[in-house]
Amino acid sequence: MRPRAAPRAPTGAAAAALGLFSFLLLLRPGHACPAGCACTDPHTVDCRDRGLPSVPDPFPLDVRKLLVAGNRIQHIPEDFFIFYGDLVYLDFRNNSLRSLEEGTFSGSAKLAFLDLSYNNLTQLGAGAFRSAGRLVKLSLANNNLAGVHEAAFETLESLQVLELNDNNLRSLSVAALAALPALRTLRLDGNPWLCDCDFAHLFSWLQENVSKLPKVAPGVILARSQPELFLGLSSGRRVGRDTFGILWNFWALLLCFSPCLPPTRFGTWVSQIVSWGFGS
Repeated sequence: MRPRAAPRAPTGAAAAALGLFSFLLLLRPGHACPAGCACTDPHTVDCRDRGLPSVPDPFPLDVRKLLVAGNRIQHIPEDFFIFYGDLVYLDFRNNSLRSLEEGTFSGSAKLAFLDLSYNNLTQLGAGAFRSAGRLVKLSLANNNLAGVHEAAFETLESLQVLELNDNNLRSLSVAALAALPALRTLRLDGNPWLCDCDFAHLFSWLQENVSKLPKVAPGVILARSQPELFLGLSSGRRVGRDTFGILWNFWALLLCFSPCLPPTRFGTWVSQIVSWGFGS
């Protein structure tokens, strides 16, 4: 009787499939919390203020709320949302993110709340949030953003709140905002805006769309009698260096905008802004 042959080792593809299957078993719903984190309920993982250098792993597959604020994380893994597609709420504040690669949010079909404030982001490329079409609130405040591609927010048709305040933005394409039909709250204060035609068109677009942006933030309003916008203008005060960089006052705005806008539009803008009290 011939001796039985030893079983063959799995091929590369089979080994990869076996490894993935084992990983998914490990990540079954209800799996225990990652080391050093806390789970306040079956769908919430709290890893805040742990000094983590990277996103801890693994999480339960059905995690819906992930809190990783206050760490030293520099990168969101490219396949992160492929494994954790049930995430609705991601708090990534106060970390060390430097960039967002296109495709980072692939698989994030349920993500509604994303807070990336207080990181080190400098640029937003085209399609930075592609596949995150259900986002309702996106905070990018207090980064070092100096550039936002006009297609950075494409596909974000549900976005209602966008915070770009306290960055290094000197200009912002109107196209980036026009791609957000559901937008209701916009924060742009705390940026060193450059007085040029791009800014003139941005300011004009904000004026024309002020009725669709009714949400309020205390102390930062565009117009005394209009729904509030957050552009760093305080009601009844002149435009100052503290809010608009080289835009020192109302008359500087007039000189800046007059060559940029058609006469009819410019005249309407002047009459409205004078009625709001910025020239006094």
